[in-house]
Amino acid sequence: MSADAPVILVPYGDDPLRHLATLLLERHKDRLPDLSQQVVLLPHTSAVPRFRRILREQAALKDFSALLPPFTGTLTAWATRYADGDKHRLSTTAHEILLLGLLHDYPQWRREHGDWPLADSLLELFDDLALHECRLPDDPDDLMRKVIASRGADMDDFSPFSDEAQLVHTLWSAWRERLRADNLQDQALQFTDSLARSLDQLAIDTKIYLAGFVDFSNVELNWIKTLMGRRRLTLLLHGTSGNDMEYSAKRLIDETGVKSSSAESHDAYADFLDRVFATDDGNLRQRAQKQAAFSSTSPAHGHLVLHQAADAESEARAIDLQVRRWFTQGHRDIGIVTNDRKLARRVRALLERARIGLVDAGGWTLSTTSAATALARWLECVEQNFAHEPLLDLLKSPFLQLDVGYPDFDRLVSLFEQTVIRSNNITSGLEHYRHGLERAKTDWRDELADASGALAQLLDRLESAASPLIPLTTARLRALPEFLEALHKSLENLGLSAGLENDAAGRELLNVLDEMRAAARHGTLRLAWAGFHQWLRRGMEQRRFHPPMQGRGVELMGFAESRLYRFDALIVAGAVREHLPGQIGVPPYFNDNIRTELGLPSLARRHATLFQDFRRLLEAAPRVLVSLRREHEGERLVPSPWVERIRAFHELAYGASLSDPELEWLVQQADAVIVMRDAPLPAPVAPPAARLPASMLPAAFTATDYQRLINCPYQFFAARGLGLAPEEEVREEIEKVDYGIHVHRILQAFHSGVPGLPGPWREKLDDATRPEAEAMLRQISQKVFARDLRRRFLARGWLYRWEKCIPAYLDWELKRAAHWQAEATEVKKERVYQEGGTQITLIGRIDRLDHGKDGYGIIDYKTGSVPTRDQVLQGESIQLPFYALLLEQENIAQATFLALEDEDVKEKTTLDGESLALLRAAVRERLMLLKRRLDAGAPLPAWGDMETCRICEMEGLCRREMWAEPKSSAS
Repeated sequence: MSADAPVILVPYGDDPLRHLATLLLERHKDRLPDLSQQVVLLPHTSAVPRFRRILREQAALKDFSALLPPFTGTLTAWATRYADGDKHRLSTTAHEILLLGLLHDYPQWRREHGDWPLADSLLELFDDLALHECRLPDDPDDLMRKVIASRGADMDDFSPFSDEAQLVHTLWSAWRERLRADNLQDQALQFTDSLARSLDQLAIDTKIYLAGFVDFSNVELNWIKTLMGRRRLTLLLHGTSGNDMEYSAKRLIDETGVKSSSAESHDAYADFLDRVFATDDGNLRQRAQKQAAFSSTSPAHGHLVLHQAADAESEARAIDLQVRRWFTQGHRDIGIVTNDRKLARRVRALLERARIGLVDAGGWTLSTTSAATALARWLECVEQNFAHEPLLDLLKSPFLQLDVGYPDFDRLVSLFEQTVIRSNNITSGLEHYRHGLERAKTDWRDELADASGALAQLLDRLESAASPLIPLTTARLRALPEFLEALHKSLENLGLSAGLENDAAGRELLNVLDEMRAAARHGTLRLAWAGFHQWLRRGMEQRRFHPPMQGRGVELMGFAESRLYRFDALIVAGAVREHLPGQIGVPPYFNDNIRTELGLPSLARRHATLFQDFRRLLEAAPRVLVSLRREHEGERLVPSPWVERIRAFHELAYGASLSDPELEWLVQQADAVIVMRDAPLPAPVAPPAARLPASMLPAAFTATDYQRLINCPYQFFAARGLGLAPEEEVREEIEKVDYGIHVHRILQAFHSGVPGLPGPWREKLDDATRPEAEAMLRQISQKVFARDLRRRFLARGWLYRWEKCIPAYLDWELKRAAHWQAEATEVKKERVYQEGGTQITLIGRIDRLDHGKDGYGIIDYKTGSVPTRDQVLQGESIQLPFYALLLEQENIAQATFLALEDEDVKEKTTLDGESLALLRAAVRERLMLLKRRLDAGAPLPAWGDMETCRICEMEGLCRREMWAEPKSSAS
C-alpha cells in the first residue's frame, strides 16, 4: 500500500480506522505530537470516540503519551465552519412550513397525498436536485417532455404526468426564488455553498482525510476531486473494486479519476465471500465448483453461521442466547446490526432482563422518551378535560416542578390520588376534583390536615397553566406562532420547562420547540388545534435522541451506524427481504430513467450502497451470526437474496449448511439457561419470611388486615406493612364494585337517611305501605345512579338489575320486621382490646345493625360471592366475628350475610347468638396472640397456599413460582 496514494482501498477484514491512524502518524511524524491542523471526516459521530482511542493507542506505541488531535467529525459539521454568515439558514422545520405555504395553490395534490407526506417527498427531491447539481429545464414543457418520454408516452396523447412535471417545476422555481428573495439557505444549499467556500479558505498546511464513506453526492465528489488535484485530501474506502456488485467503491474510484492503492490481504474467508458475489465470474454453480477446487474445507466454518428461526420471538431468543454464549466465552465487544426496529426492541428487552447492558446507536424517537411523554400527558390533560390518567402521569413525572407550598410533593400527589380521585372515582374535570377535595376534607380529615390548602393551590396552578391553551383547542385556524407562544407560556407556568432543562432528552425536546418557534416566523401557515398537535407530534417523531456510544460492549445499531466499527462477535439480525435490503424509498416523482437522466441517484446506486454495508459486516468480526425467520403471523417470509446466495453457494460447494445445531437446539428448550461453568451456583430460593418493625405496624386493624394475616402473613407484610396494596382503580365504566357501593348507599338512604337523597322511610312497613316504600326505593335508586346514567353506558343495565331486586328486598324486609328493627346503617366503630402489655385497636364499618328482643343483629350486604358457613366457623373467613368484636354490646343475637342477588334476597351463613359468642371469643384470642407475636417481631412467612396465591397481588414480590423444585431436563 502506498502511503502517498490519494485513494486507499482497505480490505473488509481490516480496520480502516487503524489504517487511518497509522497513516496520520506516518505522514505527519515531523509535526508530532501536533496534529491539530489536520482534519479527519467520518460518516457519523459514533465512530469519533473509537478513532480517537485507536489514535492514542498507536501514538503511545511511538512514545507519544499525548497528542494535539486533529479535528474529527462529520463532513456536514465541518462544512458549517465555512458557512456564509450573511445568509440565514433554514431548519428542517422551517423548510416544511415554507413549502406547505407554497402548496396552498395545489389542493388536489394535498388531498391525494396528504400535506406532510407531500412536503416530505418534495423536500427530499429538492435536496437531491441541489446536492447532485441538477438543473431542471427553464421551460416546464421541456421537463414534461422528458417525463412523458421516459414513460414511453406520446406527447400528442393526454398524459397524467403533465401535472406531475408542472407541479415539480413550479414549486422548484418558486422555492428557489423564495430563498433568494429572503436571503435564505436551506441545508442543502448551505452545505453546497460551504464546501465551495472551504476551497478558498482552507489553511495551507491542512490535509483532509475521509474514511468510512460509501457514497457521495455530486457536490461532494467535485469538492473531493478539487482537493485531490491539490494533493490536500486522502480518501480511505472499505472494500474492493474488482467485483460488479462492489458498485460504490468502483464508481468512486472511477469518478475521482486517480489511481488507488490497496492494502495487501490474503484471507481464505474473504476469498470465499468474494466468489459468492462475483457475478462476473460465471454462474453460482460454476463459482461454487471453483471454490471447492480451491479449498477442500469451508473457510466459512468457524466464521459465519446462518440461523433461520421459526418466528420473530424465536429469532429474538436465538440472538439473546448467542450473545450470552459469547459472554461466557469472554467476548465483550459484541455488535447487533439490524434494520428491524421491532426486533431490536425485543432483543433489547431480553438482554436487559439478563442484566446485559446494551447501547442503542440508533437511539430512540424523541417522542418515546420520558421527557416527550410528560409533554404529551400535559396536552392530553388540556384536550381531555384533565382526565385522571394523563393527569396522574403528569403529576408523577420527575420533570414537573410545581411549587405549591408543600414540602413533599410526591406525598401530596399520593394524597390527591388516594383521597380525591380514587376514593370518589373521579375520572376527569377540575371542577369535579375540587368537589372531591371538599368531600375528602371530611372523610380524610386527619390525612389532609396539612395538605388540603396545597391541593387546592395545585388545582389552581393547573388551571392557570392550561388557560393559554384551552381557547385554542376549539378555535378555528390560527397562526403557528400563536400556538407555540401559548404552549411556551403554559410550560413555563406549569414548571415543566425548568424540569426538562435538567435532562438530556428534555433539552433536546426544548430545542425542538425553540426550532419550531423560530421556523414559524418564516411562513404564514394557519392550522386548527388538531393540525398543530399533529405537527408537534411529527416534530417529536422525526427527531431522534442518541445516547453516547461507547465503541465497546454490546451495541445495537443500524447498517449505516455500523460503518467503521469492529467487533469481537457480530449478529446481523432480521435478514429477510423486507429489511435486507428492504424497501428503497424514492419520492413519488419521476421514474428511475428520468432520475438518472437528471443526474439523481438511481435505485441501482442505492442498492449497491446497502449491499456494501452488508458485505462489510460479514468480515467486521471473527465470528458472525446472520439471523432471519421463516414466517410472521402465519405469512411466509422471503429470505434476503444476499443471505440466500451465501446459503446456496455454500451447499453447492461443500454439501453442508452454515447452521449451528447447538443454537437451534437451545432455542427449542424452554428452560435453556446460559451459564458460566466456573461461576458459583445460586443459593436455593426459600419462601420469604419478613419481619415488620413495630413502627410499621398499622395503628388500627381492619377486617381486611386480619383476613390477610390469616390468609398469608407475608401478604399482610407486603400489602399493609410496606403499603404495596394495589390502588383502587378509577373506573371509566360502571363495574360490579360500583354497583355494590351504590346498593349500600341506597339502603343507607332508605333506612337511615343520606343528605341530598330522598328518605329515610319512617312509616311502618306492611302490605298497605309497601307500594310507597317501593316507590321511595326506586326514587333513591334513580338519584344514586343519576351521575353514572349521564356518563356511563352500562349504568342503566346495573340500575335495571337492582330495580328487579327491590321487590325481593321488600319481601325480605317485611319478614325481618316481624322480629327485628333496623337501628343504624353504615356504622363506623372503633374498639381497643388489651391483655397484659398487648394492645390492639380494631376499626370497621358495619353495613347494618338491627335490634330485636334477644339482642343485636349484624347484617353485611353482599352483592357478590358469600363465604360458606364452614369457612366462617373454621375461622378462615373472619368478617362476621370481627364485626361482633367491634361492638361494645355483648348481647349479639345474630350475624348474617344478606345476599342481594337477581330477583332474590336471602340470608346466608347466619350465626346465632351462641355459636357467634364462641366464634367471637376464639377469633379475639387468636387476634391477641397474633398481635403479641407481631409486637415481638415474629417473622411473617409466605405460606404458598394455592387458593390464596391464585388471587394474591403480591405474587411478584414473594416469587412463589421460584420455590418449586426445577423440573429435571436433559443436560
